[in-house]
Amino acid sequence: MGTLRRKVQTAAAAVLLVASPAAAQDTPRGLTVVSEGERAGFWAGFGIGAGGESFDLRNGAGYSSELYRPTVSLRLGGTVNRRLRLGGEVLSWIDERGDAVESLTSFLFIGQLYPLSTAGLYLKGGAGLGRNAVDFDFGQGIGDTGFAGLLGAGWELRVGRRFYLNPAVDLVEHRYGGRAGEGYRERLVNLSLGVLFQSGR
Repeated sequence: MGTLRRKVQTAAAAVLLVASPAAAQDTPRGLTVVSEGERAGFWAGFGIGAGGESFDLRNGAGYSSELYRPTVSLRLGGTVNRRLRLGGEVLSWIDERGDAVESLTSFLFIGQLYPLSTAGLYLKGGAGLGRNAVDFDFGQGIGDTGFAGLLGAGWELRVGRRFYLNPAVDLVEHRYGGRAGEGYRERLVNLSLGVLFQSGR
């Protein structure tokens, strides 16, 4: 009888040892496990930053010195999988000068590639239309429209179930034909901090 009792006690102890780690891994009722790599559904981002604008008139002098002014951006899109987001972005650099406002705006189709599916690091590329403009208080303005391209990188840092902080750096270049028929280009180096929302898990 004593031997049987010891065997039962030993078996019960073994079951408890196996069950305890599994029970510890269970998620308490009412809580949800959130993984850094969970990217899914619709997403939207808003950012502000500082951008350095410069131009090259193609006269052999190269790019001008950078002029840093505020920037604002809006991005919308969908998630293809954990390694890829696709969407559109509007990025504007704004310089207020008395009764005139100079702006450099990019309208882009973008893709964000995540080299590590479980981390927030991404590489970004985009292409679309670019426009520079000078608008005056009395309602008139001038500007050019041309091709825009973008290369960038950023990090999505989760701060909630569906929200991320998003520091990023982008290099944007615009190429224009020019009103006088002579081409020129404009460049923007943008450092930004944004907030991103996703509707997925």
